[in-house]
Parts: sequence; structure tokens; C-alpha cells
Amino acid sequence: MCPPAAPPKLSARTIPMKSELKRKKRKNFKELSYFSLTYLIAQNMLYFFLEIHMEKQVNIGGQNAQQIVQNPVNQPSSIPEKPKVSYLLIGMILVYSVLVGYGGYYFGKQSSKNTTEPKQSQTPPSPSPNEKNGDINWKTYENIQYSLKFDYPQNYIVSTNSDCSGLINNQSACLLALGINPSDSGYSPKAYFWLLRGINSVNIPGQVSSINFNSQKRAWVLNQSVPPAEALPVWEHTKSGQEVIKSSNGGSHGSSYYYIIPNYKNDEVAIFSIPQSYRLRCDNFIDDKSKEVDCNNFYKSIIDKYNGGNTTTDTWLPDNYLSSIYSNAENMIKSYKIVDSVK
Repeated sequence: MCPPAAPPKLSARTIPMKSELKRKKRKNFKELSYFSLTYLIAQNMLYFFLEIHMEKQVNIGGQNAQQIVQNPVNQPSSIPEKPKVSYLLIGMILVYSVLVGYGGYYFGKQSSKNTTEPKQSQTPPSPSPNEKNGDINWKTYENIQYSLKFDYPQNYIVSTNSDCSGLINNQSACLLALGINPSDSGYSPKAYFWLLRGINSVNIPGQVSSINFNSQKRAWVLNQSVPPAEALPVWEHTKSGQEVIKSSNGGSHGSSYYYIIPNYKNDEVAIFSIPQSYRLRCDNFIDDKSKEVDCNNFYKSIIDKYNGGNTTTDTWLPDNYLSSIYSNAENMIKSYKIVDSVK
């Protein structure tokens, strides 16, 4: 037996239209009531003043008649005059009625303007991965062994990489390493993801600075050569509520943004690295002429598109190029979660 069909849902547009129609009906009824009330008041006032005026005229006529009867010789016979209506009085009543009518209509209109319908609070739905940035489609990387997953753009490639030597000395503490890059990135630098065990052993090196965890301060710090260590603030939180620390580090050949996601309970830390600047060295392919030519052609195409054809000093890639191809990187990082925490 089929379940009864659910009643049709009213669209957000239908409800405001009905309420608007009701408001207009109330407004028309109010205006009609004002005019009717004004008309009745004016009519009754007119009859009242006319009645009083006519009674005065009749009384005057009666007094004249009595005087004639009492003094038939002294008083000439005369016919009592018909009561005359005061046109000035009628005009004043009409003017008063018009003023009252227009006043009632004006105040009724103003009150209807000031009466606003309560706004319906609408909570926008949380964007799905496909809605994070325009029409970009998203995929999900999930690692069951380490109970983690994150979303990444469909045009990205996620590849396994076993090298964590730049971040930690003990390779056994390198649990997972991934390379992440757009499929058409050519000779552009890759983004990376690492999962490391042993928070106190992690060190992100740079040419003049390094990033590590200071156990005494219980904070991630940026160590520089001259100024004292600078504690890094929390940048964001992931879907599973873990804090994310963001910093920049690098050297003479490029720099990257580092997004550090510590899991103090398990003594583990996840790190995303996103290219910030990069010096393209096509001369590294000097032993392979075809690759060197291909690299130079790639560099020229990027310069033409992102820098108006003007070459950069020491073949640095334009910053707007890297920010463009990795424009969805931070959405990817925010989607990171530990699977166990959402079961």
C-alpha cells in the first residue's frame, strides 16, 4: 500500500503574494470605512444645524403673528416670512466635511504605509561541495586507514607521495603524504598534504624562519632569526571542529602557505601546503632540450595571459596565476575532517 502523498509545499513566493492581497483588502476596507463615517457625520451635522435654524425662523414668525392679533389697529397686517437657509452655514459645514474626509483618508493611508508585515527569517542552506565556488564540481578523498577525508575540485589530481623529509627527521612518523595539483598545471608547483605523528618533532623550514610547536607555550610559533618567536593565531576550524593555524614560509625559490591542523589527543598533525610564490627554473632541464623548450613555452603562455606579456625578474610566476589555479584550496582545507568524529 503506497504511503499518502505529501502535501504540496508552498513556495517562498506564494506566501508573500497572499499576505500582500490580504493587506490590500484591509487597506481598501479601512479607506471605505473612513469615507462612510465622514459622510454620516457630515450628513447628521447638516440636518442638525438646518433643524435649529428653521426652528428659530418659525419662532420669529409666531411672535409677529401674536403681535398682530393683540394690536390689530396699530400693526399693519403682514405675512410671516418663510424661513431662509443660511448659505454661509451650509458652506462651512461642507468645507468641514471635506477636511474631515481628506484628513481621515490621509491618516489612514499613512498608517497603512507604516504597518509592515513581519519578515520571514530564512536560513540559507549550507552549500554542498558542488556549490562551494560557482559551478565547480568536487570529489572526496577518503583514507580509511587513518580515518580522514577532505573534498577537492574535480579538476585536481591527488597522488600518493611518500616523502616527508622536509618536515620531520623520522620517516616512520610520516603516516601519509599526498601531492595535489590541477590537471592542467603544467610546470607549476604542487600543493601537498602530510599526516605526521609526533607533534614536537615537526619542523617546517624556511630560508630565514621555521615553524614548529612550542611545548612550553602550548602554541605553534614562527621562529625568525632576529625577532623573538611569534605565536601563530588560530585561522579557522575544520568541519570536525579542529583548529587550523595558518602561516607563510619559504625562501629564494618560492614560498607556500601552511595550514596546520593538530590533533593533540593522538599526537598527530595534518598539514596542507599551498604555493604562494614560485620561481620557475626551466634551466633545470638543460640535459633534456625538449623539456626545456616545453617549459619555456609554458612560462611564455602564463606571462601572456596573466602579466600582459611582460616577463618577470628571474622567471617568477605571476602571483595572480598561482592564486587563480589554487583559488579553491581553502575550501578544500576547511572540508577536512576526521571520520571517527562524525560517526
